[in-house]
Amino acid sequence: MATIELNDQFTNEWTVFEEAEYKYYDHNPNAVPPLITPPPITIDDCDGIIYKNIDDKYYRRVLVDDTVNVKWFGAKGDGETDDTEAIKNAIESFHSVRFDRGQYIINSTIEIPMEFSGLSISGSGSDIWDKNSTILTTKNSNTLFRGAVGLNTFKISNLIFDGKHNSNATTSGTIAMDFTEGGGLILDRVVVKNFSEYGLYSKRGLLRIENCYFRDNKVGAQIYSDSSISNSEFAAGDIPLRLVAGGNRLVNVWCNSGKISCLDIEPLDTNTGHQNTSITNLYIGEVDSPTEAYAIRIRGNDIKRVQQVQISNSFFVHATGNSINGLVYADKADEIILNGINVLGKGLYSTANDYTSHFIKGINSNRITISSSVINGINKNAIYQGSNCYDWEIFNNTFNNCGDHIAVNDEGANIYVAETLGRTSVIGNKFLVASGSSVPYAAYVSSIDSLNWDSNFISYPNAIIVKDPTYTGSSENNFSGSFYRNGNDFKTINKAALTASYFDHGFIRPNKNLKHAQFFYDNNLRKPIWYDGLDSTWKDSTGTVV
Repeated sequence: MATIELNDQFTNEWTVFEEAEYKYYDHNPNAVPPLITPPPITIDDCDGIIYKNIDDKYYRRVLVDDTVNVKWFGAKGDGETDDTEAIKNAIESFHSVRFDRGQYIINSTIEIPMEFSGLSISGSGSDIWDKNSTILTTKNSNTLFRGAVGLNTFKISNLIFDGKHNSNATTSGTIAMDFTEGGGLILDRVVVKNFSEYGLYSKRGLLRIENCYFRDNKVGAQIYSDSSISNSEFAAGDIPLRLVAGGNRLVNVWCNSGKISCLDIEPLDTNTGHQNTSITNLYIGEVDSPTEAYAIRIRGNDIKRVQQVQISNSFFVHATGNSINGLVYADKADEIILNGINVLGKGLYSTANDYTSHFIKGINSNRITISSSVINGINKNAIYQGSNCYDWEIFNNTFNNCGDHIAVNDEGANIYVAETLGRTSVIGNKFLVASGSSVPYAAYVSSIDSLNWDSNFISYPNAIIVKDPTYTGSSENNFSGSFYRNGNDFKTINKAALTASYFDHGFIRPNKNLKHAQFFYDNNLRKPIWYDGLDSTWKDSTGTVV
């Protein structure tokens, strides 16, 4: 076939056209019957852009990677011209679309049709400082892109969506990408900022987001089910990121500086399930709120509870801002696992108007597991197991300087269990305070019947280990199946708080491999005793040698 070289009327670039009988394949994945061969070129197809008729012969433009440039359709990218129709026409050519560097104004919503499935829109740069980038923006309060019903596996890459065409603009776009319909969206190296409602709004699943940056949108992104997010940041605005259905996977994600929260995990509505979400290597920053706010909110509703969420190997921080923050709030949520979390609260840097209230506070939430985490500087109850919360497990954590500086009375309990039968297991933890404060103690329980307590290490100035308000026969009001340090003295179990009925099997007093302050129940004496390594004697809870 013969080829000719022609000068493009908009770009002044020389482009090659080849003589052809057939069009490019139409992108209609639902065509019935499926297209075996492309249709022939007719005079009606000759748009002067992709197809031409010259001397009664048909020519089609040679497309690299099956991609067209929006400037071939008249787009300017000069920051002043309304490029909406040119961009729309480029998309409706049903080839992938490329943008050169520049600022392209979209003043009315462009619908991405179902026939665009499998294709892409790509820019020439997404530098967050807008230098030498492709910027799609608007001078109106409109949505930029909307996915049509049936659109799927559609990719956007290497460009910026900006709700404001300049920093002084008084109006902003409402939504950058509305995917109420259409799933399988792929975003790679995309920046989305300054939209008054949503950066990305989705009610369909299977999104793939990587290397993206969402900032200063009211809601950065709303993500539906079975989606993945990696190596991306969501910052500022009211809520940087919302997960509104289950099955999502997040890896290497930053969520910080929201005004209401940083990450919301909640069902879209009462018809939407929310199970099976995994988050790894998450960074959670502060919420900019003068009243108590939570960086992560896991909230079900009366019909659909949030279930099976695991957050691991992550860093939660509250270090800057004049704010009152908790880190995780759970309501109507079950089977939530927080594992390997490094937590940094305000600690001794807190003030009456700037402190970290809780690591996790739960209401009406069951089977919550907190394990293998280092929890620093939470100013009140680090773990608050509230009303209608059962079967929490708190294993192998270090609580360092928690319940300190701001806490008063029982706010200083590192673990607070409100339910009388909360069935809480606290095993293998360390409770440490270096400040010298006498307020913090390990745990508060409404009844000792609710607690499984073993192998914990406590180093506190306070005499209380676990406070049970139903027992007031001792000023110490403490019990422990392990040991703790109070200055140079070691104390164990309060004999009236735990009686022989709590020890069904008992132990024979050992005579080797003893640890200082190790606790046993003596079958013969029928009471708990402990080994005082300082003078090599066994004593009961009153300190009397037995």
